[in-house]
Amino acid sequence: MNLNLNEKIVKAYHLIITELEAPKIVGKPIQREEWYTISDPRYFINRDDLESFLHSKGFINPNEIIDTLVNRGFLIKLPEKFNLDDSPRLRSLHMDVLIRSSQITTLYGGIPYILSSKLSISKIKVPTKEDRNIDLKLRTDSISKKLWSAIFSFFNEDRDLTETYVCIIRDYLGDSRLDVFQSYVLHDMLLSNGNVYAIIAPTGSGKTEIYSFYMLAMLLKWRILEKNFNKKIILIYPRKALTIDQSYRLIRLLGIANAKLEKLYNVKLTFAIRDGATPRNLNDINPGEPFRGINCYKCNSRLVYRYVGSMYKVRCENERCDSIYDFVKILREEAKHADVIATNPWALEIRLLDSAQADVNANTISNSALIIFDETHEYTGLSGGILATLIKVIKKINNNGKELKLIFSSATIPNPRDFISKLSGDSNCKIYDFHEEIENNRLTISGERLVILGYFMMNPQYSWNTYCQLWSVFTAFLSYAYGLRGFQEPQSILFINNIRELRRICSGYIESLRIGEPKDHLVDYIDPLDPYCYWHYLPVNQRKEISQKALEKTLYEELNEKLVEMHSEISEKDRSKVANALRGGKGLTVLSTSSLEVGVDYDGVSFILNVGLDNPVSLIQRIGRGGRSVKTLRTVLGIFLVRALPTEILKTYDNEFMKSLASLTLKGYRLLITKDNPQIIKRGILIETIANLAKKGVKTHASMGSGGHMNGQVFKSFISELLGELHE
Repeated sequence: MNLNLNEKIVKAYHLIITELEAPKIVGKPIQREEWYTISDPRYFINRDDLESFLHSKGFINPNEIIDTLVNRGFLIKLPEKFNLDDSPRLRSLHMDVLIRSSQITTLYGGIPYILSSKLSISKIKVPTKEDRNIDLKLRTDSISKKLWSAIFSFFNEDRDLTETYVCIIRDYLGDSRLDVFQSYVLHDMLLSNGNVYAIIAPTGSGKTEIYSFYMLAMLLKWRILEKNFNKKIILIYPRKALTIDQSYRLIRLLGIANAKLEKLYNVKLTFAIRDGATPRNLNDINPGEPFRGINCYKCNSRLVYRYVGSMYKVRCENERCDSIYDFVKILREEAKHADVIATNPWALEIRLLDSAQADVNANTISNSALIIFDETHEYTGLSGGILATLIKVIKKINNNGKELKLIFSSATIPNPRDFISKLSGDSNCKIYDFHEEIENNRLTISGERLVILGYFMMNPQYSWNTYCQLWSVFTAFLSYAYGLRGFQEPQSILFINNIRELRRICSGYIESLRIGEPKDHLVDYIDPLDPYCYWHYLPVNQRKEISQKALEKTLYEELNEKLVEMHSEISEKDRSKVANALRGGKGLTVLSTSSLEVGVDYDGVSFILNVGLDNPVSLIQRIGRGGRSVKTLRTVLGIFLVRALPTEILKTYDNEFMKSLASLTLKGYRLLITKDNPQIIKRGILIETIANLAKKGVKTHASMGSGGHMNGQVFKSFISELLGELHE
């Protein structure tokens, strides 16, 4: 078996779950993307049987594989006695959590909160490190040669600029390289004369790198070859958390690029985030305050606002590193001069209506030559109609005319050609669909992500809130116990849309800890084969101590910090803390609204619980937050918690809906855009009219910088100008 050790471990783990454990749990062999009832919550795998199984699958040294999985916590021993550690009875971590989650109850021997539980298994193609082997610098294969030639042609056969661009990409990727999908799309986009592109690829497939590298190529061409310093790039993100997460990558890319470009071409590429949190002036900045929760890409310390000379700059907090990010524009007045501006659709609309000279305004946006819309599936219904209107207005007022390019990116866009055509207003769009390329054998990707799905229907006698509290105690304790063992601590996300209910669960969690949870799960007479047992996660030499701490209710202190919230009502500082903790690998259970639903890249998330049944697009996105790297062995457990509500229970009997969940696909599903609503059309006309006035420098009163509040006479005057522009 010609695989490196990590890939051997991943492959073995996936085989153990799909071919050994799943059949034991449901009582028969299983097919992918089908639902099966969980029938044996007390199963286990015997080590000898596991060794024989792995040997039959071609693993030369199965004991080495088993020991590695045990020593990393992915195979769990189920000892027969409290004071024993070794045991021939084993389970995988993910299936063990699935089983215990399906049997959660308040009292030992009590009726489970889950009335019925089903299991499904799916696999998603994702590139591995071995797949990312295309090195443009070496050009040792036909794909790398072809892509290098496309870059060379794009830069008008300027060899020096081509090599500079290739070196920037190489430095950015570090130990990694490009895979065939990334190479194919980047090659095609660089040689294309099209104006609208859509990249549809699963989470973790590298689509962010594709549009980032394309963006960089455009900037180098404009600034160095064409000597054009007016054209700008705007990136649109639907979530603040996503803006911050992606801004780290962009800052890193531009920082690496500038290190070369300043020396060779005396060019510095600049970046700004323009949203409601962008400081208006220096008085809004506190020295030493963190910059958006973003870390230094060189040493991973926090970036902060610091004086450099007589001006505030973004600077690394670590004195040993002390890197200055002077290409990051801080203030609103500076943001308008940035080469790349990251924002959100709401800020984009306000800026489009604004004529303020000391801010991003209509003229700034009219200079955009490339606009990138990440997580495009978010713009459906009315929000899709509004965004389509904004795009239409931007096209009309744009200074670059037919040169304006649009890129749309998402993991989940069913029927993308129809959707992107409606959103962009251009039917001649180029669609790059990862799954389509794989299915048609045009590209080969060897890696897979294993997705274990649980479909849990609540018992109407019990509260789903209480279930979520108990599940949070379980997953938080698991992370705590793994920390004591020196293992990587698993991370979990519990998605719930309602902030009030989310906070109720958080309060219930704290109250559960105060009464000693999970003390009843740690008593020595419960067999680990019983789903109520948790003591087997602990190191054998600390079981008595931790059990006693739970009884004395002092375990609260250790577990209290394991649960955190992530939603729009927590402060920017707290959001940054959570994001950095997840990124740093700290074991947490996060109670989140849709804040963590899209785009954010945390490679330690193993378990996801979604409360309720949202639309399939949202559910697939949420499951996509987990199993993103070898840290989790590219495996995620995603549980759909079905509440005792008619609207949710009825979906259980909808075969198409259940099939979509099991397969994590959206065939036959459409994303609607409300473009023809009369109010949307009127709104678009009004936005276009005001944007035209703003571009001419007329005070539009969209902000204090463009006239501020209007009194009666000013209002009449503005309406008169508005009507005049409308008639033109």
